[in-house]
Amino acid sequence: MEFSECLWQIVNSARSGQLSLWVGAGLSVKPPASRPLARELKFHILQCICSHPALLYLYENRLQERRDIGTRIESYPLEAFIQCMEKNHSIVSDIARVFRGGSPSKNHFLVARMMKQRFVREVLTTNFDLLIEKALESTGWHAGIDYRVYSTESSFASLNSDRNLPSVFKIHGTADDVESMRITLSQVASRVLSESRGIVLEHFLTSGNGDVLVFGYGAGDYFDINPVLSSMRSKKRIFYVSYELGKREISELPQAFHSFQGSAIFCDPDLVVDHLWSALGFE
Repeated sequence: MEFSECLWQIVNSARSGQLSLWVGAGLSVKPPASRPLARELKFHILQCICSHPALLYLYENRLQERRDIGTRIESYPLEAFIQCMEKNHSIVSDIARVFRGGSPSKNHFLVARMMKQRFVREVLTTNFDLLIEKALESTGWHAGIDYRVYSTESSFASLNSDRNLPSVFKIHGTADDVESMRITLSQVASRVLSESRGIVLEHFLTSGNGDVLVFGYGAGDYFDINPVLSSMRSKKRIFYVSYELGKREISELPQAFHSFQGSAIFCDPDLVVDHLWSALGFE
């Protein structure tokens, strides 16, 4: 499949109401959102908790060079990393405060407009931030009235009985509910995906046909999401956008999605955003 053909298949899926979105931290990196990626946040946490400058230098040096302890810090899921630090340092509330800030970028407005114009009915995100909700509010949509946010164990449990509104599934919790973040952090550190979160993930990926556009997600949730993905069987097709500046290539899906049909798209993600923005008439 050619690069341009792949983009048009995503557009046609959206036009027919068959597209869902799975978005990760990469959605919220560019200004004015400017939310930190996992690696940047780990640096910040180390700066806050390391009282000895030599120890901080050691950690940062190893993390930058990706060797010995730096390799472990790099590969350790962010949620599990935060939970480990939380045992001796109360940092979750401060991290939640970071993710409550920022303003939506073009990426978030694209998600919001696709939801409002019914190109997309379901969005799943591993992000804590509130930028999709802020973008939706700017369009005149309000949570609980025009769409539903699922971010807590109790809301996940109500999924099957409450399916009338378009949905945003915040499978790792949300920054405006610190307790939901604490529960997720504890579960990820214990290498557990709760039954209710598993049901949400299964619903999102296996109910019906259609396509899923995965954007800004590194597929590095080795402790909770990835093990569940490996055992899933789905009729849905995955389009996985991989951040590769200077490329416009179609390749195989990453290992986390090996049991699914679909393609990885190696490119500057802005190309995908701009194409959808134009093709769906948002200019």
